[in-house]
Amino acid sequence: MFMFTGTCLAGQAMAQPPGGPPIDPRAMSGIPRADPQTEPGTITVRALLGGFSQPAVGATVSLELKSADGSKTETRTAVVGSDGRASFADLAAFHGGTAVASADLDGEHQSSQPIAVSPAQGYRVLLVKGAGSSGAATSPAGPATSPGAAPPSQPGAGDVPLPGVAFINPGTPKGTLLVGTLDLRGGTPIEGAKVRLVLTGPDGKSETREAVSDSRGTARFPGLDELAADVSLVAEADLPTGVERSQPFSLAGKDTGMAVVLAVVGPSAPARRQTMGPRAVPTILPGTVRVTVFGPDDRPINGVPVTVIKQDTTGFSKRYEDATGEDGVARIGDIPLTGEGLFRVEASFAGAPWRSTFFTLDERMGVAVEMRVFPVTTDLTRVRSAVQFGVESMENDLARVDHLFQVYVDGDSAYWPGKPYKLAAADGATGLIVRDRADQVLEHAAEAPFTTIEGPLPPGELIDLSTAYLLEHDGTAEIHWSAPFPIVDGRAVVVDGLKMVRGAKKPPVRPPHQNGESRVDLDVYEIGALPQGQAYDLQIDGLVSRPRIYQWLGLGFGVFVAVAFGLGFALRPRAGLRDRLLKRKAALLRKLEAAGPAEREPIVVALDQVFCQLDALEARPRHADPGAAWQDKA
Repeated sequence: MFMFTGTCLAGQAMAQPPGGPPIDPRAMSGIPRADPQTEPGTITVRALLGGFSQPAVGATVSLELKSADGSKTETRTAVVGSDGRASFADLAAFHGGTAVASADLDGEHQSSQPIAVSPAQGYRVLLVKGAGSSGAATSPAGPATSPGAAPPSQPGAGDVPLPGVAFINPGTPKGTLLVGTLDLRGGTPIEGAKVRLVLTGPDGKSETREAVSDSRGTARFPGLDELAADVSLVAEADLPTGVERSQPFSLAGKDTGMAVVLAVVGPSAPARRQTMGPRAVPTILPGTVRVTVFGPDDRPINGVPVTVIKQDTTGFSKRYEDATGEDGVARIGDIPLTGEGLFRVEASFAGAPWRSTFFTLDERMGVAVEMRVFPVTTDLTRVRSAVQFGVESMENDLARVDHLFQVYVDGDSAYWPGKPYKLAAADGATGLIVRDRADQVLEHAAEAPFTTIEGPLPPGELIDLSTAYLLEHDGTAEIHWSAPFPIVDGRAVVVDGLKMVRGAKKPPVRPPHQNGESRVDLDVYEIGALPQGQAYDLQIDGLVSRPRIYQWLGLGFGVFVAVAFGLGFALRPRAGLRDRLLKRKAALLRKLEAAGPAEREPIVVALDQVFCQLDALEARPRHADPGAAWQDKA
């Protein structure tokens, strides 16, 4: 199961509010961070004698380099410039290895934690006098936190939440925390897991609250809005692979509840760095796009064809092509900055098209684009999905269906059947739209009752393919939808007053109502798993529809108008036909007077037909139809 009732756990989160005390650079000393503004493969060290306004100009910075297998080491030095920084480039011989930066600052030795040397990413690190031992190189490479460091980033709109990172969940009441326990190896919830919430005050004293995850893998902790603002929270759970803990977070200042996922990802899941989206970088020349392509192991990939595609408002597109070098980087320059339009990058790898999100070019700087690619597989057994249908009444005998659909690809390869493939909505759907979190994956043409996946589905992450659409109903709505992938969990959620009368595996469950929380008027039906290619056949009753009498009155009025018009046409006076024949006769007579001897014969024949029709019209009843035989033949 991938989703919690009422809201999708991979939902949109909100950023932390601004403000707070000034950041003490000593708290960040020695902690490396990936920086999109730094040239890939470069390490920049900033040396300070205290605050940010005290650069250690002239100090010597040493960088101890070690190869991945430890067989090669080297120490390089650089002098801190007037901006307080020393940079180290040309580190290709140590890609995949580590580096440790150090400097003597007014007689005080400061060193960093190990820094990854990657051709796909640049890093920055601070060395600050007075940092004490907190900046010593005692921790392994990778993300680190310190008491003064900024809180971990939360997922933005359309992002999937990272395990262990708390995020704001708009569907959760204020002061409530949802802890999800999930096994990503099978895409299933973990029921019955013991979950603990550790609350630590500024004095170091802690309190532990406990809960057990339910059948949806959710543990709930309400009543947290009464906590002081300086109380730190850590969620932890006993999962099959051991105890999993979240990063510290706080509910202070939040107008809604939060959620955090504690997940089993399996020992084979690689720890990959986060891919940065397209961004403007001052060190890249205007009109240039720098594309970095790397694989699942963060290593650069050489020889990948890369294309920058510009699409203007008229639909016309222009392509700029290149290929990556040994460092996995392609630099496509001299792109005209004139005219409006959007850009995207496409890379061809393993027979599949890999696409970036859309971006624009800045007249003052270029753009850096990162793309992670994978081997591909056509094995459908690697793909698992979960679906939830949310149904509510609309006006004009329409039902709105929120079709939440999430997919997970297991293993180290992306799923790609070799060509774009369609995801159809339920039979009879109209007005389909793509939900915000899925608009980077799904392509949709206006009015089409389906969406299209144009690229491979990457492994190891939840992929949102959710849509919404309308279905006509007469008080009862029917949902018939075929599964494009194997479904491990299916549910339907209906508002109070509606009832599922076909397709449910069990009686409905209503989410529990907690004291102090708003009432939840939703019924959740389990509709079960489904093999790929088979269809759900659901029926929901109780939707509001217009009274039938108005429809019958409208239909009756329409029939009356049609019959009256038909009778009026059939019984209309025949003077109209007689007048046309007389005008025809007069025209032929004038034509006969002006015609020569050779032209008169066909005119006489036509006149004879007109006289015969006039005679017949006078001899027949006024309401008779002269029929097709009386059509003009001249």
